[in-house]
Amino acid sequence: PTAPDALRHWTDTEKEILEGSERGRKLLRVASDQEEEWRRKYDESVEGMTYEQFSWAMEAVHSRAFRGEFGALDAGEGGQLRKIASLLLPLSALAFGLFAATDPGMNDYYLPAAVVAASPVVLTMIADQKGSKEAVMLPFIDSANHLQEADSLIEYDPVKESFVLSLGRRCLVKEQDGRAQVCISYGVRPDSELLLNYGFVRGFSMEGLTDRSLIRKRLAEVYLNGE
Repeated sequence: PTAPDALRHWTDTEKEILEGSERGRKLLRVASDQEEEWRRKYDESVEGMTYEQFSWAMEAVHSRAFRGEFGALDAGEGGQLRKIASLLLPLSALAFGLFAATDPGMNDYYLPAAVVAASPVVLTMIADQKGSKEAVMLPFIDSANHLQEADSLIEYDPVKESFVLSLGRRCLVKEQDGRAQVCISYGVRPDSELLLNYGFVRGFSMEGLTDRSLIRKRLAEVYLNGE
């Protein structure tokens, strides 16, 4: 598995500690709903692979994919609307100017001028609601651990036709042995999402721990004590 300590891999015994509080039970219900959704998608549309293979692929996307507006890659419905809005912006400004020149008081053209002027803004708002952000798989970059405060930035460079990872000072984290590792931010993620899809929570280090059951017990305790 790409996220070995994600909640879906826990045994029933390991999940028992979460049953002891409403916070834990709520997370278990979310995990159950996710499992049902994945199985429904598999039954309805997937052929040529086992459910175990499908589940591995879904986990890889949920724990490894990065989501953002990557410019040239943003070709979805929201991206097309943004392109139309950008084209309309100079045209709407020209039309508004013609209306004003024809009727400086805007007595006869107030309503059509307002519609023309507002159209790029409206289209951009619709594009935002369409969820035009692209999800991309980025091997090597996805091997960096998560630090929410890390000032990292992933961008697509159309000239190089590749993704570029920019790192700030807060991306370098010193370890107890004197070495340092580079961390990146996966974005603002609540502990419930981190434990469900990634298999860790903020404020807990697995360094030095190898026993899976002990790791999951500690993860559950930290999660239940969180806010």
